[in-house]
Amino acid sequence: MSTKNRLKTAILGLGNPILSDDSVGIKVAKRIAKRFPNIQLIEAAAAGFRIMDEVVGYDKIILVDSIKTGKSKPGTLHCFSVDDFSKTSLNAPPHDMSFFEALEIYKQKGEEVPEKIVIYAIEVEEIETFSEKCTEKVESAIPKITKKIIAEQFLSEINK
Repeated sequence: MSTKNRLKTAILGLGNPILSDDSVGIKVAKRIAKRFPNIQLIEAAAAGFRIMDEVVGYDKIILVDSIKTGKSKPGTLHCFSVDDFSKTSLNAPPHDMSFFEALEIYKQKGEEVPEKIVIYAIEVEEIETFSEKCTEKVESAIPKITKKIIAEQFLSEINK
């Protein structure tokens, strides 16, 4: 894909839609994509090499996923950059490779990877119970999280 044909922005919702709070990234991404139809929605239950072909060609990726640190209340929104994740050995087998390791390999091979990647991680409570619903604390935070991401990523660009 040539640079002039690159797509602008995609929102990547990660998670498993049947593992309770693990689905929160997908739920937030869907809400944002519904509000901004010009933003491409990508949903994925896997990461690493499994999703790299989905993100090649975009200028910007907004990645939304769950995180369980145990240090924050469920429903807390964290924001990271790619630089926040330390590089690990690139000798890991592909099925164990993180998104960030795969991104580095794609860069080294000259693929047109996104120039900007913003990572939002939502603190979760339960990710091992089979349920299509998030826990009450996480579910109640979804509207506020959605508004915050929209304000940070889209309204600031509109006002420039």
